[in-house]
Amino acid sequence: MKKFIVLFVIFAISMASILPAFAADNEKAFQLISAGNDSLGDKIEYPWMNMYMLGGLMWRTLFFVETDMVTIGPDLASSYTISDDGLTYTIDFVGGKWSDGEDITLDDVVFSIKANLKAAASNSIYTSAFTKIEGAEAWRDGTAEDLPGLIVDGNQLTIKLTSPHNILPNVLCQFTILPEHILKDADLLEIANNDFWSRPITSGMYKLDEFVAGSYYTLVPNEYYDGPRPKIEKVTVNFVADVVTAAQAGLVDMTNTNNQSVIAELNKLPGMTMFPVDILFYRYFLANIEGVDGNTNPVMADIRVRKAILHAIDRETLAESLFPGLAYISNSGVAGDNPASIGTEYAYDPDLARQLLVDAGWDFDYVLRILLYYKDQTSLDFMDAIVYYLGEIGMKAEYTVTSNGTQDLFQTRNHDIGYKGLSAFDISEWYGEYNSANANFRMVFGGDTAFDEYINEYASATNQEDKDAALTKLQEVEAEKVYKLPLYTIGNNVFINTDRVQLPEGITFGNPWYKTNVHFEDWELK
Repeated sequence: MKKFIVLFVIFAISMASILPAFAADNEKAFQLISAGNDSLGDKIEYPWMNMYMLGGLMWRTLFFVETDMVTIGPDLASSYTISDDGLTYTIDFVGGKWSDGEDITLDDVVFSIKANLKAAASNSIYTSAFTKIEGAEAWRDGTAEDLPGLIVDGNQLTIKLTSPHNILPNVLCQFTILPEHILKDADLLEIANNDFWSRPITSGMYKLDEFVAGSYYTLVPNEYYDGPRPKIEKVTVNFVADVVTAAQAGLVDMTNTNNQSVIAELNKLPGMTMFPVDILFYRYFLANIEGVDGNTNPVMADIRVRKAILHAIDRETLAESLFPGLAYISNSGVAGDNPASIGTEYAYDPDLARQLLVDAGWDFDYVLRILLYYKDQTSLDFMDAIVYYLGEIGMKAEYTVTSNGTQDLFQTRNHDIGYKGLSAFDISEWYGEYNSANANFRMVFGGDTAFDEYINEYASATNQEDKDAALTKLQEVEAEKVYKLPLYTIGNNVFINTDRVQLPEGITFGNPWYKTNVHFEDWELK
């Protein structure tokens, strides 16, 4: 413990020593920390992975959703209608302007959807939705030159689906439209790594101003934005890894966390006000089994090994000690108290875990490789406990911390299991990761199609009975495959420095991992 305290002090001092490199007029700007995984700090957040609550500062979507994640309002489009069979969406487009003065058009919308289908990095909510557009598969694999399910007629966009997708309107509230005139020649597969993200043209109420790689970037009001002008004239986004150190240095006016030690430290700071948010946030181990590129990992191929890992971990004790009052054990994408739960359990049973390894012919000299992209102390403590529990059943294990979570999980894949988080606005997002067309997860599950039929049934359901029936089937396949090793779900907390920030009366916060209407134009610095 003494060693940790000393190391923490040294780290805090080293962090403080680089703080003068950040923007000099911080007191005049609204302060954020970059929520991206870019370890170099040379790019802004890539919005097709996670949009984040304040994503609307820079980007516009077709529609806006309130913090309840249900009530939908206009943004680039004014309204939409759905055919009786749920297969045709007609969207009335209004448009706007990019921060370079060019018009935002339906060509940009079509380009963005088509580009997302080709992109190697994409949130599963987009993949699950857009692969249902007529002709999507042929467009994606390159056997077609266009996407016939997208039809532009004047200021109307028609989207034709092969099967209903009941959360498509919510997806369109999250999907960032990108500028075709800037990115039309980009490598769509690698669009997440394009230089565009170092100096982007934006569409929201703010545009990029100053960018200091590795330190910060600033946003100022976008003069071409046709919505209300924000009262806050400058936003600074800092590339700082440690939120507590940054908050102590005055670099945080808003953040969110479910880390108990961070919560405790932020609550000690004057002005930091906590707003608890009840969200669907999963933590789980992701097994690296087989990619569609033919790269296989035989170590994790036997389901008995994957089950053994689950039975080896005392998840209840870990949840209570590391996330008191926040974490709940999960055994699938469906919570145990949900009427649709089939009651799958992976109880703590080290004897069973050890026997499963023996039955699987496990090499007890092999060192299991665990990938971790969380760097906070709670996650490190959690991983130390995992190594201990696995050791108790005879497994050797070690973990590696990465700054490139998405790339290392789905591309480099030099690991056996990865510790992952997923913030979802619907259960379908958890199961959407099993979709055989999912750009990322097909690289670790081999593009298995076993879930696809039931994913489609859930997406097509128009009543709760049909949804529950689909969820039953999905859980059955999930228990049969055990590709993901569920650990627990966990709540979240939004922190605002209310000594510096005046919030509009009656404000509510939704899932911080999604773009919701928090009416930022009415926020003020005191």
